[in-house]
Amino acid sequence: FFFGGYGDFVTALKESIPTIGQCYCLDLPDVIADAKEIVPVGNKDDDNKSTLVAGNMFDPTTIPLCDVIFTKHVLCDFSDADVVQALLSFRKALADSKEGKVVIMDAALPNGDELNGKWNAAVSFDVLLMLSGRRGERSRLEWSNLAEKAGFVLEDVLATSAVTVDLAVLSLESP
Repeated sequence: FFFGGYGDFVTALKESIPTIGQCYCLDLPDVIADAKEIVPVGNKDDDNKSTLVAGNMFDPTTIPLCDVIFTKHVLCDFSDADVVQALLSFRKALADSKEGKVVIMDAALPNGDELNGKWNAAVSFDVLLMLSGRRGERSRLEWSNLAEKAGFVLEDVLATSAVTVDLAVLSLESP
């Protein structure tokens, strides 16, 4: 499993599912340097501890080989072209996995015809992102199109109780 940030999510996952196996927390070198001081990831006596990795999601040579990749509130900040580049890097990291998955934890907007004039919290959040200069969230159809360009299939979009987090699950496309 590979995550990003300071390691909070990977630490919580390892605590709740101790048998999960090797986990990595990959982020930019400055973030990982801070993470080492903020969040303890495993302990020195734990053979199954998580590993902090300084890298870049756009450079597949810095991403450890894994079976599942999680991103949270990251890809919404990038253009479609950059998202495809990141997904292509993820695909290389999943190359040895038979059932590799990418789980994107961002708000998934309804497709345009699904709104039908109704207010939607995720759409309101998306407007705030755009007004603050960030890129914005994507719809199920947009995630499906981006996934396809990188050799993935959008398996499902799972709603959560959080307005800003849905789970877009991408699977490796069959060769």
